[in-house]
Amino acid sequence: MSVTVRLAGPLRVERGSPPEALRLGSPKERRLLALLAARRPAVLTGEQLAAELWNGDAPRSPAAGVATLVSRLRSRLEPDILLGDRGGYRLGAPPTVVVDLDEAARLLDESDRRLAAAAPGLAASAAARALRLLGTGEPLPEEADEPWVAAARDEWRELLRRARHADARAALGSGDATRARRTAADAVAADRFDETAHRLLMRAHRQAGEPSRAVELYHRLRTALADELGVEPAPETRDDHLALLQERPPTGPAATTARPVPASHCVGRDAEIARLTERWDAAARGTSGLVLLAGEAGIGKTRLAGEVAGLAAATGGRVAAARCHGAERSLFLQPLVDALGPVLAAPVPPALAGLFPDLGSPGSDDHAEPRRVFAALAALLADLTATAPLLLVLDDLQNAGLATVELLHFLALRPAGARVLVLTTVRAEEGAEALAQLDTVGERLDLGPLDAAAVTLLAERAGRRDLGATIHRRTRGHPLFVVETLRGLAAPGSGVPESLQAAVLARVRRLGDEVEELLRAGAVLGAAVDPEVAAGLLELPVPEIARRCERAAAARLLLPTGATYEFANDLVHEVLYATTPAPVRRLHHRRAADLLAGTPESAGTHAAAAQDWPRAARALLLAGETAARRGAMGDAESLHGRALAAAERAGDHEITGRVLVARSRAREGLERHEEAWSDLRGAAAAAREAGDRRLEMAVLRQLGGDVPIALGVPPAECVTHLRTGLRRAASLGDRGAEADLRGRLAILATNDLRFGEAIDQGRRAVAAGRDAGDHALLVGLDGLKAAYAYTGMLDELAEVIDELEPLARRLPDRAVLQWAVFEGSFPAIAAGRWDEARERIAEAMAVTRHSGFGGHDAWFLAHLGWVARQQGQLDEAVDAGRRALLRNGDAGHRWWTPTSCALLATTLLARGEVAEARLLADRGLALAGPDAVAACRARCLAVLAEAGDGDGAGVPADTALLEADRLLSGVTAPPATAWLLGADAYVSVARAWMARGREARARETLAPLLTAARAHGWRHLAEDLSRVVP
Repeated sequence: MSVTVRLAGPLRVERGSPPEALRLGSPKERRLLALLAARRPAVLTGEQLAAELWNGDAPRSPAAGVATLVSRLRSRLEPDILLGDRGGYRLGAPPTVVVDLDEAARLLDESDRRLAAAAPGLAASAAARALRLLGTGEPLPEEADEPWVAAARDEWRELLRRARHADARAALGSGDATRARRTAADAVAADRFDETAHRLLMRAHRQAGEPSRAVELYHRLRTALADELGVEPAPETRDDHLALLQERPPTGPAATTARPVPASHCVGRDAEIARLTERWDAAARGTSGLVLLAGEAGIGKTRLAGEVAGLAAATGGRVAAARCHGAERSLFLQPLVDALGPVLAAPVPPALAGLFPDLGSPGSDDHAEPRRVFAALAALLADLTATAPLLLVLDDLQNAGLATVELLHFLALRPAGARVLVLTTVRAEEGAEALAQLDTVGERLDLGPLDAAAVTLLAERAGRRDLGATIHRRTRGHPLFVVETLRGLAAPGSGVPESLQAAVLARVRRLGDEVEELLRAGAVLGAAVDPEVAAGLLELPVPEIARRCERAAAARLLLPTGATYEFANDLVHEVLYATTPAPVRRLHHRRAADLLAGTPESAGTHAAAAQDWPRAARALLLAGETAARRGAMGDAESLHGRALAAAERAGDHEITGRVLVARSRAREGLERHEEAWSDLRGAAAAAREAGDRRLEMAVLRQLGGDVPIALGVPPAECVTHLRTGLRRAASLGDRGAEADLRGRLAILATNDLRFGEAIDQGRRAVAAGRDAGDHALLVGLDGLKAAYAYTGMLDELAEVIDELEPLARRLPDRAVLQWAVFEGSFPAIAAGRWDEARERIAEAMAVTRHSGFGGHDAWFLAHLGWVARQQGQLDEAVDAGRRALLRNGDAGHRWWTPTSCALLATTLLARGEVAEARLLADRGLALAGPDAVAACRARCLAVLAEAGDGDGAGVPADTALLEADRLLSGVTAPPATAWLLGADAYVSVARAWMARGREARARETLAPLLTAARAHGWRHLAEDLSRVVP
């Protein structure tokens, strides 16, 4: 690892990123290091050093004294920080040792080149970095003003002057007149005869729209030069002044001498590098971006990304990079943690404490919702890039989990002012889904093979130009194949390899058996080689593994990446894995599964490769459940599919059934209900084969869940399954299962308008849940909440939600949380606090987006329209209602779509659009089906009753009225309660009776509703109901 010697300000030595200050030791050691740094790259003899160190009073053996100091510095810092022996010493050279003044000079050269190449953002970034390096003060204030110290200070002053000029020029090029004025003014203050600084400040005043200040500045300079030096301003300065008076642009730049931008080392990619340079320049100027480098494996994506990373570092930017690993898809935002962890400082915002636990503060939120995490990361990146732009490189995006892709989408749309360029590499075939999600918000850059000229140039650089055409023909320009072929040719005694596999194996075997053993074990682990895991795999000490890794890295078969190593390319990894004997691979995989047990996806992958199918199935099931809990249902389904294949190979009916139940939940979240139902039928069969009563109970719970409802299975059948499951729970004494089953029975009874039964089941579910634990209590409270919500029992509802919502956030369980938040809007609706109600429903929709159950948002959207109608905002209500129907379509849930139809139809009736209201209600009734729950049928029938007969199609109005009236009369509820959430249906039925001259019957219909509304504080509803019947 390189070290940086900082001469600007007090002498310091730093290492790593973020920089770690190293202890320097005694004053003599500090002075020795400062002297060699100031006199770099000169070699100083022991006598010369002793003369400076001891001021002419050197010890009896000065050379020995100097050697002792050098030895101490080497042991305390880095062995290569000081080179030489008693014959002479010098400071180590880059990249091992970097001096801040040299780095500043390099950055200023780069700034000049980038400005000349019309990249003012990069020029500004490089100049700003140079200013930060130089801005810590005059070098070595602790030293007397001796010649070598004075020389270092003169060098610093000249660099600081250049840096201010460069920064002002870049700011002018970027159109940032404020920054240009500030920096140029600093330069003028430092040297009032600096004409370049004056010209830059004049141009900055002019760009800021204050030419008079520029003229005034010129006259002050002219007067000072004439009075004190007896000279006129330089011709360039006079020309700038004349341009001001003539209101024409200046004739040229305010002095810069720039060499051309160095040619890229990435052969054949000039066009791509030019485009990526433009995007990095834009990011440095404040326009963030996302670029997707796409192409097949080995096409050069990572190499090109590395070139851009070098550009970013060279122009004063920060670089954060990580690789996405397939075995870590279930770990939330792991690639971002790997990339940003090394560049962040504590403390991070509370919402990020779960990602960066070492940087969090006590009391932080370890379970923040993904959207809060995304927003916190965006804000963090804005803070991080306030002083320097950031290049965030994510390699192998095809291996990333859904959350990582969603975060990139979020950052692309909401950069929050961050100066960030996100650069990803992705295999086009395997990453098609990620590309599809990000194509609309990012720029895709497809990489193809190299042309013949590029391959010939590579061959020429390897000393084999004569083989360029042959290599191009054999490899078709595939960069990885080209490079590996040329590397094989460069090995002593080797000719042209017969195959790339042979070339890779030859390079491996030249390193000896020990390194080959490590590399083959590492190939089993995956693309990344963790020394600690590899040590466990081979049962060797970690230092021995690290030594072997370093030998492989020196041969460019491995690359160091922080705490781990990665294979230099996919070809090396794949060849080593394929040529490792199968029995050895199996043993390694089995051991890796033990070592990685804490990472279920990795453990399951290795167990499957070792053909330990029962273990693989259970580990992958656990990984899928982890993904489902964070709402990544696509990842969960994939992991459950792999778990199912393992369970079937194991012939284990119990684990097969559990996997099928879990996958049905994932598919339910993905709104693929037919497939979810198929899984449940398979799970039921597996439970019978296994004779596992607990598994059977879990299956029965899901057979009474939302999947059959969505497919139109009669609710009565669902109730039968749930009651059978309840008997199993009682026989097993399983209070947790009882809470879950009773909670679901409460929800079904609620929707069938049997509120007395619903409240009873809900209360018994809560009691069972309190005996069993938090998860059981959660589902019990959820069932009771539904009963209280539909009946509008606000006090009881508030009490349940006050306990349920914090519990759902803590566990966390977003599937339950979304409903707790939504139904928590009812007290505000009852009191007419519309803005508060809208905020709660909008929050429920936000939770839904990350719950994995996206179809539920149609229900919430339809109720936003319901709230808008109660406010009298009918146009907004219609818009929300139409969007809800568009979201679900006719294939949606058999509760969501009919309810959405009825709510929108009621709004259309209020606008006098009777024909469309009738069509919508007919549609909802047909979708609900004859066996639907009473709530859905009553809503649709009530609209048809009020709308009257139209063209004769659909259910006759009189028939609809009688059936709706029967359903409402059949509502069972405790005293002074009613179906308050179904007020629309009551009102429509009452109006239908009034239209037929039956006012007494209309009052009778509304009476229980009006009583309940007054009893439970639904003031707004009570006022509306009192106006329905005169």
